[in-house]
Amino acid sequence: MDKDERRDVAATAHRLASGYYAFLVAHYVAVNPLSINSLPPTNELGRRATGEIKRKDGTAHTLELRPYLDLLREDHELQGRFLRTWAIGALLTLGDELGKSNRKYFDRAPILELVYHIRNGLAHGNRFNITEKGRERLMKYPAHNREAAVKSDLGTVFEIEPCLSGPVLFDFMGAGDVIDLLLSVEHHLVM
Repeated sequence: MDKDERRDVAATAHRLASGYYAFLVAHYVAVNPLSINSLPPTNELGRRATGEIKRKDGTAHTLELRPYLDLLREDHELQGRFLRTWAIGALLTLGDELGKSNRKYFDRAPILELVYHIRNGLAHGNRFNITEKGRERLMKYPAHNREAAVKSDLGTVFEIEPCLSGPVLFDFMGAGDVIDLLLSVEHHLVM
């Protein structure tokens, strides 16, 4: 196994965890009623603050910022989806990095296998559906966080069983558990 590759994936896991923290801070700022005072100033008097979402061809969607800031602050369901999006994206990203052909989940440690099965569940509609191939893999390579470096104060164990079905996030595992998983993968890969 290439130590540099392990360090690269560990760094990715660390950046994803740090990014989730930064994303949460941005969320707290955005939903604060005083955040309206933080919108960027406009260039012209009487104009409203706008933002852009760039397209690949260089053009952009332009949007007025205040209505969407108000929407996020007022819509609690949207806030929940907003926070879940980062966790889902982080686990998909980490799983894809671990699964690259030259890596193949390195030593198949249970913490890495946990990422494998969670990533697959997320990519297939956020539902566990362990196939025959998945059950065979679990028999050979268990998937859990028993020896994880980072867990809740209660030491909650997450284990993928061959008969597991149902939603992945946020029924099986919560957002804070995702942070624990990212940090545990980082720790595993650098130790």
